[in-house]
Amino acid sequence: MAGMPRTETTRTGGPRSLADALRAMPDDALADLLVERPDLAVPLPVDLASLATRAAGRISVQRALDGLDSPGLQVVEILAVLPEPVSPGQVSRLWGAPAGPVIDRLRSLALVWGPARSIVLVRAVRDILGPHPAGLGPCLAEALDRRSPARLADLAEDLGLGAAPDPRTTLAAIADHLGRPEVLSGLLATAPDGVLALLDRLTWGPPVGQVAEVDRPDRAADATTPVDWLLAHGVLGVAGPGLVVLPREIAIFLRGGRVHRSPDVAPPRPEVTAVPARRVAPLAAGAAAEAVRLVDQLARTWSEAPPPVLRSGGLGVRELRRVAQVLETDGDTAARVVEVANAAGLIADDGEADPRWAPTPAYDAWLSWTTGERWTELVQAWLVTTRCPGLVGTRDAKDGTRVALGGDLDRAAAPHLRRWLLDRLAEGGPETGQGAGDDVCGAVDPESLLTLLDRTTPRQAGRGRDALTRQILDEAAWLGVTASGALAPAARPLLADDPDTAADLLDDALPPPVDHVLLQADLTAVAPGPLDPALEGLMALAADVESRGGATVYRFGPASVRRALDAGMTGEDLLARLTGASRTPVPQPLAYLVADTARRHGRIRVGAAGSYLRSDDESTLAEILADSRTSALRLRRLAPTVLAAQAPPGTVLDVLRGMGLAPAAESPDGDLLLRRPAEHRAPARSRPRPVTALPPPPPRPVLADVVRALRAADTARRGRDDVLAREAATTGKPPPLEVTDPALALSVLREAAASRRSLWIGYVDATGAPGRRLVDPVTVEAGRVIAFDQGARELRTFSIHRVTGVAPGVPSAAHDGR
Repeated sequence: MAGMPRTETTRTGGPRSLADALRAMPDDALADLLVERPDLAVPLPVDLASLATRAAGRISVQRALDGLDSPGLQVVEILAVLPEPVSPGQVSRLWGAPAGPVIDRLRSLALVWGPARSIVLVRAVRDILGPHPAGLGPCLAEALDRRSPARLADLAEDLGLGAAPDPRTTLAAIADHLGRPEVLSGLLATAPDGVLALLDRLTWGPPVGQVAEVDRPDRAADATTPVDWLLAHGVLGVAGPGLVVLPREIAIFLRGGRVHRSPDVAPPRPEVTAVPARRVAPLAAGAAAEAVRLVDQLARTWSEAPPPVLRSGGLGVRELRRVAQVLETDGDTAARVVEVANAAGLIADDGEADPRWAPTPAYDAWLSWTTGERWTELVQAWLVTTRCPGLVGTRDAKDGTRVALGGDLDRAAAPHLRRWLLDRLAEGGPETGQGAGDDVCGAVDPESLLTLLDRTTPRQAGRGRDALTRQILDEAAWLGVTASGALAPAARPLLADDPDTAADLLDDALPPPVDHVLLQADLTAVAPGPLDPALEGLMALAADVESRGGATVYRFGPASVRRALDAGMTGEDLLARLTGASRTPVPQPLAYLVADTARRHGRIRVGAAGSYLRSDDESTLAEILADSRTSALRLRRLAPTVLAAQAPPGTVLDVLRGMGLAPAAESPDGDLLLRRPAEHRAPARSRPRPVTALPPPPPRPVLADVVRALRAADTARRGRDDVLAREAATTGKPPPLEVTDPALALSVLREAAASRRSLWIGYVDATGAPGRRLVDPVTVEAGRVIAFDQGARELRTFSIHRVTGVAPGVPSAAHDGR
């Protein structure tokens, strides 16, 4: 394994490059590649060579690696530590399990290419994995290469190797010798105390350790410490000043011939507990109905008093606290209500000069639906939104507080993570129930879900994702998507894109709306269940909610009755409607309260002058004028029945109502001015667009057309290149060089290096002078191409960003003899 060079070519008859491998793929496989790696199709590549260049690019490869599961990542790490080309048998031996299926998966993702028994890893993978894949250090030849020729000769002598003609040969002989398991076994069997303990600390990584004076000229006979012994016998290499490194071959030997502790072949099964379905369904239905009620109450509240939009966007912290008070809930739940309503398009910025948050016309349509339909609308919006309510109140990168409806709550991974978690909850199996009619449901342990998630995409694991996962599970329980750790029966159809069935299941699980209340003698009314919309509107107008639960208790008071009168009802109208809605007679205290409030309602009139008060009851006006609570109004008598105030009518009405009076506003004509609660609406808005890290994959029918277009363009380009090459060979003149896309130029250069073909390149040198050169590319990496310049008859390095065009050249003797 040590000293074997990386190669650009594979066995005869196999693909010579990733572009060739893509050309050999069936159309369905290419379409699958564009689905699995959608960034490759945006924008559409010019041809298959451009597609190969994009697929081998660092950013795209990193995205593909981030999506690999644990088996795929382990096999990639093994491929990264082996010299190329690699056979599946080598990978399987180092992994400890058959690696063929995993390699096939990597091939379908264009992360590896080559014949079946000669696999090549895409170059960018090694760069992304870093210098120590799987915690392994460099190979023996690289680890020992920092030693001086004299030290290498001493090491070879101590290992019993013969003299070599030059240091490179000595290094190769040492690496080959120490790379043999039987040599290492015999060497470590004679190691002094402390050596194996030190190796144990480096075996599983990190492979680098810090010591002093690592480049001392110690011979094996002079070693006095474990580090001296390891350095003197070549078991440790020099990584830098004060640093030693355990070579890769020796670490694999110490690991028992494996790269990882064990092959992660079978995913762990989540811990599932049987929960009675009769407990899950009612709990989930109750939570769903409560979530719908809270969103409705939020929209009603903001309809009457819309809060301002912060200058930086979002909802202020104090406004969110006010929402929590109105909804009688905590801040976390208030943030969920606000964000879910926004995601469903039910609230939005009204777009005014002084913008405020208000319900949209979509809310009015939403109100006319059943509870099940309203719930499915909220859940469907929550499933696809990238907004994360659980981040409200946390600190951002600038140490600022994230606010509800603000701009720093989007996480591109959230929709995929929500769907993944719900799919796992749905996989309870027949023994744990699959529907509402089953006896039991499967409750999945959250910690086992986190373990499975880390195995599914290990490169994305971390505290941030764990926190987001827990937040999503809490949000699912609040929305009624789950209950007691199990998926709710009504939520299962949503995973199959069947919202109608989901809405029907929830409506069936909820008690039907009731059309009556029970009026009590203590000025309360009890709603024995959810009220129908009309009766709920009457009770919200004429009474205040005192408590909620299985039944809702409303309380009547002078202020609530006056609210109904201000909306245009008379006392008789209100009593008649309450009588029709109650299963019990109207209690005498409630009848007295309504009659007394109606009698006093409007006896005092407030109009606009600055403003004025008038009443036929002169004694009432005299009391108001003498009361200290009205001093801020600066009242003065204009007539026995008229007072003037130096305050707006609204302020006068508020002060008088605070004194227990029942004033009413009047118009300039002296008519009673009835004021219904204001209903502020934002203009129709589209739902917030999800912030995605990757573009969506094109539809399948479109993908078929894309693949055909790529093949046609690739065939045309290669045919054109062949014609240009023949013309150049016939005339001896260079072909025309059109401006070439950098990605395409890079792909063509790599293909030429792999297939040992000459190219004409247009090149702008350091002085800015353009020119043409016939070159034989040798290697292409790190933004540069090393090529044999046939004109200058020497190897030169060209910066790829200075290449303006490429065209096929004529093979030369110098090129063929490389």
